[in-house]
Amino acid sequence: MAATKVVVWPTGRQMITLPLAWLVSVLSTIAAFALAQDTRTPFAARLFLCGFLLTLATIGLLLGFRLSFQAPWAAWVQPLVAVMVAPSAYLGFSALTQDLGSNWRKRLLLSGAPVAFAQLAILANLPISADMFVLGINSIYLVSIARLLRRQPDDFVHVAPHALIIVRSAIKATIVLLGMMVATDLSIVAASLFAGDAYILTFLTGVSGVFTAFVFVVALVGAPMLLQAKKGDATKVEGPTDTDRATRAVLDALMNDTQLYTDSNLTLARVARRLSVPVRDVSNAINRTTSENFSRYINGFRIRHAQEALRKTELSITDVMFEAGFVSKSSFNTEFRRVTGKTPSQFRAEKPPPDGHR
Repeated sequence: MAATKVVVWPTGRQMITLPLAWLVSVLSTIAAFALAQDTRTPFAARLFLCGFLLTLATIGLLLGFRLSFQAPWAAWVQPLVAVMVAPSAYLGFSALTQDLGSNWRKRLLLSGAPVAFAQLAILANLPISADMFVLGINSIYLVSIARLLRRQPDDFVHVAPHALIIVRSAIKATIVLLGMMVATDLSIVAASLFAGDAYILTFLTGVSGVFTAFVFVVALVGAPMLLQAKKGDATKVEGPTDTDRATRAVLDALMNDTQLYTDSNLTLARVARRLSVPVRDVSNAINRTTSENFSRYINGFRIRHAQEALRKTELSITDVMFEAGFVSKSSFNTEFRRVTGKTPSQFRAEKPPPDGHR
């Protein structure tokens, strides 16, 4: 139960326990803080996923005030926050599947528009239940998030192969959570039509307990998986075969001889056709011999190309970026720092001066 309990001690003193729903707030805030520190994750993905976790934390906080302290303002604020949960989760996970670059602002605007509309409608106090808006937004983005599970492993361009299982598990857990929220909103709408506020509060009390239990179980299961993934950063899931090594050698030669990686539209399917090898075999060869996915493998060539250009030419950093095959500055900077530990500007500043200027 999420309601505040008063315990009477033998001495006659009382102790007020905190709402159980606030455990969700604590766990979600800790997870958001940990994610914000993970610079391996692209900025856009960290921004949106941290927003998702913090909206969950806020809902847990509001639910505690609403049920345990009968705060009417919490019931008014809660739907304004709830409409942001699913969109922020979708934006965060989808940012792991593509090089958004500066387009993340456009994506934020497109997803933020319906959220802002729903919030304005709720604030306008229209003769429509606020839960209807929450239900609509969550349902739309629940479907969008579920579609991410249909993506192939190499579509997650910012996720290392060993961490893909964590990402997929997180997406599945989010789908379950949003499904619970949609079912709750449906029940609240039905209760508001046929029952009353007293029933809704009783129902929410039970839901908050289930909600808290779910987040707690996810934390217990997810933490060991995350720790295992971090320990396995440099390990291979499966040892490479002779065929994998041969495929990788041919692929390396193709990249070095043709500089095919400079094509910003290069795909795994196109490379597989050039090699006359099934797509899955090429992907497996890269994963098993490098512990990286196709996108990171190609970006390795692009970064080495960019390093040479920064050392030996006076091209601007933007021109070097395009010449190497990148199309967004944020993606270029992220990958350059991942590979070299420096930004392109820092790398260029450290290059040795020409022989005649020493």
